[in-house]
Amino acid sequence: MRIDRRLVGFGLFLVTVGIVMVAIRQGLIPDESARRAWNLWPLLLIGFGLSIILAGRPGAAIGGLITAVTFGAIVGGVAATGSIGPIGLCTGDRGQGTAFAQAGGDLGPTAHVAIEQACGELDITTVAGSTWSLSGVSGDGRSPTVSATALDLRIESGSGGPFEIGDSSAWDIALPRTPAIDLEVTASAGDARLLLAGANLSGVSVVRNAGSIRVDLRDVAGLGSLSLETNAGSATLWLPNRSLTGKLQANAGSIAICLPAGAGLRVATGESVAASNNFAARGLIRNGETWETPGFAGAEVRIELSAEANAASLSLDQPSSCAG
Repeated sequence: MRIDRRLVGFGLFLVTVGIVMVAIRQGLIPDESARRAWNLWPLLLIGFGLSIILAGRPGAAIGGLITAVTFGAIVGGVAATGSIGPIGLCTGDRGQGTAFAQAGGDLGPTAHVAIEQACGELDITTVAGSTWSLSGVSGDGRSPTVSATALDLRIESGSGGPFEIGDSSAWDIALPRTPAIDLEVTASAGDARLLLAGANLSGVSVVRNAGSIRVDLRDVAGLGSLSLETNAGSATLWLPNRSLTGKLQANAGSIAICLPAGAGLRVATGESVAASNNFAARGLIRNGETWETPGFAGAEVRIELSAEANAASLSLDQPSSCAG
């Protein structure tokens, strides 16, 4: 029987990704060490070099195996922590930046709010009333691009050119609790916190690229729909104590789900690739591609999620993530 070496290498890559993610989640590999996994990249050169030198000779597979394990370790570290190489420079250091001009205004009874930050630190909170505000710092004191009416608010990073991540910045955005807000957030390369207590949300859609995000929906006044996606990033999601339907997607990333006490949860995992979860350890019952808490049908609060994970991990009520 002939074994395809390419499949062996790909299989070893997937196994390494899974082992590293599980080890980080279980505390066997410290987060700080995992965030530096990209420093292993010189081993990729060694693997490629050995593959060339040993081509057609005994031991030719060694280079490919080194490459597969190294790449798997890097992807596993990125997936579990959301830290991806030099993009970690997008820290939005408030002590080093220059304050930009503040902005603000009023929203009507219903409004669409779109926030897109390319690099840095993002804090979104809520305030009473119908007035929003924006403040913060950037490397050169340049403000984000703001377009605002009573029905539509858009806050975006300024263009840094086709090959630039963008100037690192730190934004503080306060959204009003009175209007019904359809909220879209896209954050790339950095850290973000959405603390949405008291918000009246017709919908929430969040995309996290290469970084970490905390989405706290525990005390929202209303919530229609939910969508959360991570790409080479990590997310912690605190769900509200109210019934809802939502969608989660993690690609080379991780999502930690924090469930309110007494709520029923049903998660349909679908066709995920190289994914891991701790649902069985948390007492969920599996039926095909669906997991649910015991007594889900009779729970007063029922939360139904569709979740897709590719080279990623999903965890439920992990103390290290949900304690905050």
